[in-house]
Order: sequence, then structure tokens, then C-alpha cells
Amino acid sequence: MVAGRYRLDERIGNGPMGEVWRGYDTRADWTVAVKLLRSGAASREALQRHAEAVARVIHPNVAMVLDVGDEDGTPYLVTEFLGGESLGEELATRGPLPVTEACDLVGQAAAGLDAAHRVGVVHGQVNPGSFRRAGSGVLKVVGFGVAGIAVPPTRYTAPEQAAGRPAEAASDLYGLGCMCYELLCGRPPYEEAPEEGRSVEPVPPSRHRAEVPAELDRLVLSMLAADPAARPSGGEPVRRALAAIARPRPQTPPPAAAAPPTAESAAPYGAPPTGPAASPHGASPQGASPHGASPHGASPQGASPHGASPHAVGPHATGPLPAPPGGGPHQPPRAGDTAVYDALPSEGREPASNRKLFLQLGVALAVIAAVTVAFVVWGGSQGTPTAAPTPTPVTTIETPDIPTFEPTTAPPSTARIVTPSPAPTSLQETAQPKATLSSGAVPPGGWSAWLWAFDNALTAQRSVGDVNPRLADDARKKLRKAAKSFERGRDAKGRDQIKEVMAELRAAQARGEVPTSGPLPDFLGDWRL
Repeated sequence: MVAGRYRLDERIGNGPMGEVWRGYDTRADWTVAVKLLRSGAASREALQRHAEAVARVIHPNVAMVLDVGDEDGTPYLVTEFLGGESLGEELATRGPLPVTEACDLVGQAAAGLDAAHRVGVVHGQVNPGSFRRAGSGVLKVVGFGVAGIAVPPTRYTAPEQAAGRPAEAASDLYGLGCMCYELLCGRPPYEEAPEEGRSVEPVPPSRHRAEVPAELDRLVLSMLAADPAARPSGGEPVRRALAAIARPRPQTPPPAAAAPPTAESAAPYGAPPTGPAASPHGASPQGASPHGASPHGASPQGASPHGASPHAVGPHATGPLPAPPGGGPHQPPRAGDTAVYDALPSEGREPASNRKLFLQLGVALAVIAAVTVAFVVWGGSQGTPTAAPTPTPVTTIETPDIPTFEPTTAPPSTARIVTPSPAPTSLQETAQPKATLSSGAVPPGGWSAWLWAFDNALTAQRSVGDVNPRLADDARKKLRKAAKSFERGRDAKGRDQIKEVMAELRAAQARGEVPTSGPLPDFLGDWRL
């Protein structure tokens, strides 16, 4: 037993910093992970600062810190337990993963690291064992390094970190690049830990695996750049780029050429023709010089019949890679090509379907208005008193982009005055809560697990952006105070604090500061105290 509360059931990990155990929280009645640091590895104060820093990282792709303390001189750290395998274990059993699955997993890892970097927390020890699946299959970051504890460099350690510099966000992206390379190729980019001054770039992943697209080659090599400044600017650009590579949007094929260009027309600036320089479909061959045809005609380097490079795939591919002067062979992607990962070209553009939808809605409104006016004028000419059509209150489910209209108009001969029902002055429940916790009752899994689920619902709703951020942050702070009340045995005070949070959120929902659908409204609808 640790701290008279956590029962150690099975050792599931062992490393230079200490041991990790699958444990059982006898007070909260759920399984946890308990990390025991080796004697002298870190002081209680250093571990407390580390736990407080990591506890600020609230994200679906980061394992949550639950408790920290000291047991007979041995510092310990308690986190949520993840029942799935680590990426290192998956690599050992499955080997290289499918390209789409590897992009998805590395994208989740990048999202978790980005959330940590945004609050100033650096992992410092990124490797395939630093990411583990939850029971739902979601990948989460685990094993954040404690500042001040030196660990031997590995083949995933960034060069600047191996040279003695403190770990930074770019160092984590280097380790992420090594892991992505290994997931794709079944082997790491380097077999040994980095040496000071090493500048040799690894071969692109497509050399080991032909189906890896050129755009993924460039992204992985950019993360493995020796210069930290040449790596992507953060985890979020990496995640977006991987999502675009794994699920490319369909592209409209270019219109067919009217006639195959001749050598004379393909050579600008009056360059003399030296042979057939165009493919049968009008695209220049892969080895064509930008100012004229290649001295050797069509390039022999595997140009496709449509002129596209065999590696130029993905949502941002615009054709073959440019050839060096003289029409020589193409060079592999360079590590410094990172600008394209800072923003996707599609960002900031409104989909064409939305513009078309708005136009259709505008036309529909104009038609409805014209018909209404016509009925009123015609009714007046007949001398029959008419009443302006009154909309009947209806219950509709509104979506952000598609307004719902319920026009109710009637011919003058049947027109009548409709008195609408009074508008509601408070939230009217239409479904009973799934569970009501009476005084003294404890939710399944204990209050710690329940508050953790409440906090997750708040965090998820805040990430969507349709809840008042200040309100969500204040609610999370009050939930943490409630958690401390339960830990100290003050259950009544903890329940009162939770009631206050739920009442504030429901009142904010009535004001429109909290949506009526989503993780947070679902949680509020499921529970009553």
C-alpha cells in the first residue's frame, strides 16, 4: 500500500527513473498507475512542481495526473491507468503500420505534445514507449520527464539535447519524427544516439517503403532536421499536415489539352527543339528543363504517362519535384522544407457549398416574403379583414449553418388570429436525468473518477469553442476545489461546491453561454445532485 490508499498490484514498467505499477485506488474504487521514483532521483519539491505543471495539461491525448506524494522517502506520482499497448509494444508485435494508421497515431501524439507545449511543459524523453492507448483506443502521452533529472541519450534524443542543452519543444518534435519514421519503416532513422556535430540526414522513408508519399517524406525529414529552427513550428502544424496526407481531399482533374504540344511550343524563350519533349497527354516529362526540352528527350526516370511524379501525391501535390539544372536526377527532400506545414492552403476559405446554401436561403426568404405580401394585398382588395400570419411556436433543432424556418400562412378565407403560447422563462426539461445522487450517495467509481469525467466534458466543450472560456475555466477551478474537499473527507462541502458549479452552468445555458448539445450539456443532463 502507498499512502494508505493505493494498492500496488502489478509492476508494468521499469526505467532509469523508477518503476511503474498498476495500482488500485481503494478510496475512489478504480484502477490507477503509480510511478515510484528511485531514491534520490528527485526531491519531493521537484516532483510536486512537476506534477503541478503536468496537471495543467488537460487534453484528450494526455494522461491525467491524479496525485503526488512521498512514501517513506520514495516520491510517487499517480496518473490515470491506460489499459492499451504502448506504440513500442505495437511495433514489436505488428512491425511497420499502415501509412494511414501511422499518420493518425502520430497526429494524436502531436496533438498531445502541442497541448503540453502551450502551457510550457516539455516531455524531454519522447520515444515509442511515451505513448499508450486507452481502453477506447485513443492514444495518450505518458511519462513526462522530471526537470533536473538527467537521463542517458537514446536514438530518439535530439542532437541539441544530447549535447547538454535543456530539452525544448523542438526536441520533442525530433523524437516524434524518429518515432514516425520507425512506425512507417519498421526501423529507426539512426541506430545509435546522436553524436555532437552529426549532420548526415537519414534516407527518406520511401526508400524503405515505396508507398510512403513524397509529402510525408518531407514532413518526417523536417522533424529530423539537425537545426531545431528548421523543424516544424509546433505539434499542431504537424497534426494538420498528417491529417491532410492520410485523408486527402479529392482534386478536380485538369482539363485535357486540345492538342499535344510540339517541341517548338514546349520550349519557351525560343529554345531550339531537340526532339519530342512532351508526353502523349501534354504534360512535360519529369526530366524536362524549365526553359526547354531535355537534351535527351523524355526523361528515363520513371515518368508516368501523365507526366506526374510517382511520389507527387497528397492534397498539396502540384506536379513533379523540380529538377536540378541540367536535367540531372532529383534530390531527396530536404529537412529545411517546413514552411508548408505552418498553415494548410485550405484554411480560411469558406466552402463553396456554404455560399450556395446561403444563396438558396436568401431566395427562399424572398419568395416567402413576396407570397405573404401578395396574400395581404389580395385580401384587402376583397374587403375581407385579414390578420397577419403569426408564426406558431415550434421546437426545432438548430445547426450552426442551416437556419430552420417554419412559415405558417393561410388564405384570407380561412385566416384567423393565433395567440402564441407564452415564452418560457426557464429551462424546461424534456428528459429525466440518468442518475440522481441523493445525500450521502457516491457515484460509480468514486468522486475522483466522476469529477475527472466532469472536467473532461468541460475541456472537450471548451476545445470546440462554443462555450464561454472564462466560465469553463472558473468551473474547472471549482471542480478541483471540490476534489480537494472530498480528499480531506469533507463530502458535504464537496457536494455543495459541485451543486454551485452545475447551477452556474445551467444558468449560463439559459443565457446562451453554454450550448444545448455536446459533451457538457450531455453530462449536465445525465446527473442531478
